[in-house]
Amino acid sequence: MSKFTNGERTLIKRVVATLSIKKISDTNIIKEIYEKTNKTITRKEIYNVRQRIKKESYQWFKTLREGQFEYIHEFKERVEEILWLQMKYHNIIDKNQNSPLIQQTSLAELHRLNITLSNYFDVAPGIVSGITIPETSEVTTSTREARNFIV
Repeated sequence: MSKFTNGERTLIKRVVATLSIKKISDTNIIKEIYEKTNKTITRKEIYNVRQRIKKESYQWFKTLREGQFEYIHEFKERVEEILWLQMKYHNIIDKNQNSPLIQQTSLAELHRLNITLSNYFDVAPGIVSGITIPETSEVTTSTREARNFIV
């Protein structure tokens, strides 16, 4: 895929991933990539892109699985992002009192975000089960030990 720019490679990866999930044929993926980049891609290149996606996804998942707290942190970041978006939509609703269409659209998005957030909280207990979180006294003790070492 050396004939593509970095931006086009990112676009191709996104198109291949999205359309592969939807079970779109390679022929249609090739057409979609041509429409977006004005360049052709072969089935072999699509196969290579899929393999890279699988490898990157596995590495990402492996890192999160092995680093329990990193996974929890990533989960927390997604929850905070949804809460931030909800706040933005509430502001849009408040600022557009005379525009029912904007309010209705924002309310629909808020509803979608609420469902997503609810789904996140449904799976949250499974994420933290089996993870030992240090007690406050353990953290304080290790902090004291670190201070003594520095001094």
